[in-house]
Amino acid sequence: MKNKNNIVEPETMVIFGATGDLTHRKLLPALYFLEHHQELPKDFSITCSARRDKTDEEYQNEAEKSIRQFSRIKVDNNHLKKLLSRIHYHQLEFNNIGHYRSLAKYLGKKGSSNQGIIFYLATPPIFFDKTVKNLASVKLAGSSKKFRNNRVVFEKPFGKNLATAKKLNREISKVFHERQIFRIDHYLAKELVQNLIVMRFANSIFEPMWNTSHIDHVQITVAETLGIEGRGSYYDKNGSLRDVVQNHLMQLLCLTAMECPKSLSADDIRNEKVKVLKAIAKSRNLRKESVKGQYTSSLQDGKEVAAYRSEEDVRKNSTTSTYFAIKFRINNKKWRNVPFYVRTGKHLKDRATEIVIQYKKPLRKLFATKNYSLGNNQLIIRVQPDEGIILKFNAKIPGNRILIDQVSMDFCHECKFGPNTAESYERLFYDIMCNDQTLFTRWDEVESSWKIIDRIRDTWHDVEPYFYKRGTWGPKEADRLIEKDRRKWAIPQKPSYSILLNQK
Repeated sequence: MKNKNNIVEPETMVIFGATGDLTHRKLLPALYFLEHHQELPKDFSITCSARRDKTDEEYQNEAEKSIRQFSRIKVDNNHLKKLLSRIHYHQLEFNNIGHYRSLAKYLGKKGSSNQGIIFYLATPPIFFDKTVKNLASVKLAGSSKKFRNNRVVFEKPFGKNLATAKKLNREISKVFHERQIFRIDHYLAKELVQNLIVMRFANSIFEPMWNTSHIDHVQITVAETLGIEGRGSYYDKNGSLRDVVQNHLMQLLCLTAMECPKSLSADDIRNEKVKVLKAIAKSRNLRKESVKGQYTSSLQDGKEVAAYRSEEDVRKNSTTSTYFAIKFRINNKKWRNVPFYVRTGKHLKDRATEIVIQYKKPLRKLFATKNYSLGNNQLIIRVQPDEGIILKFNAKIPGNRILIDQVSMDFCHECKFGPNTAESYERLFYDIMCNDQTLFTRWDEVESSWKIIDRIRDTWHDVEPYFYKRGTWGPKEADRLIEKDRRKWAIPQKPSYSILLNQK
């Protein structure tokens, strides 16, 4: 964990949208994790705000149920009691300025000096700018030095396109400086995503071969077996492009492709990520090098399961993508002629998030004379589930003759370090407390990403998607996208160490 020296610890956190699913499933259990590990500041308090009228006791009872249900570590009654004593409830409607004045008075009575407050907006994005303006109006936040230790946290999506993202950022920047703004992409807090930087730049066996001279291509997959899970209204306005590609996939791509940063500081790392996005923005032929898909109905256990267009709150003629694949080109010296194939989809055959580095075939002709079949070396970074790193290489099969097969060396993260590594929101909360923005997206990252996504979306706007059945790996057109380059998708498979994890 980080050194907290010279860091102004926050006094309180205000959670807007405190009765929502995100707060109960993720935020409260994450705060309990920090309490359990004694990583919350001594006098830290938590004010939970939502439009419903509740007493402190009523909300604390609800919080206790949520923590007991969703905490991934065993709940200790003493630590839980300590956390619940920090939690208070204050009724607030997002558009009611009187409620904000009441909140300001309430925090004042609680002893808050209006410095070191974390404002966490676990709300629909339509309330982001209004909430920030109201905080400034009641003198809970502002651009003056008085409020320099305050922080504001936003969930994705940050805007619907470049224009709306710019407008939102202008409004927020009138109240908060960029160093105070924490834009969450929880994928960045996953342990194997963070391990990318260490694996690449702390090992001399990887980085010297991390370039166009040695790598044939890169694949990044974010595959889900679940569908839209009752979020029809939200998803139909966003689709896979906004929901996954604009944030999760672009972040994984940037960390995979970026040059070595000058230091491990937040700004130096984010500077290199922005360079990657700007290099991608020069790409052309996005329509020819991408595939938009949507799942149809299928039979499961003898019963027909609904197509996307039959889901609740989805338009009957919707062209929204539930699957998207694209070939990105990074126009710089390091990655010249190395395509990055990325894909994501709902209701696919298996759940997996992984990065596959496919190396070129050996240049030596030693094994060509007898037509030995040599597989390409692969480095697979498995982000979830069964987190780990797999290296595939060619080896001789035991026996009198030289027969070659591909074998694997596996690193299982949980097998080595145990199951209790901090998860996304636990890590993100801690970094917010420490005022460390490394795992959060800076504005120019958001802006550069939207420039790319807008071009893709404009290309595919209202175009009929290619259809695929639930439980497959997407539309056949996605296979053709990569096969026309004489390559094929690497199908995610359970690593060998998953057997050990399942036995635990």
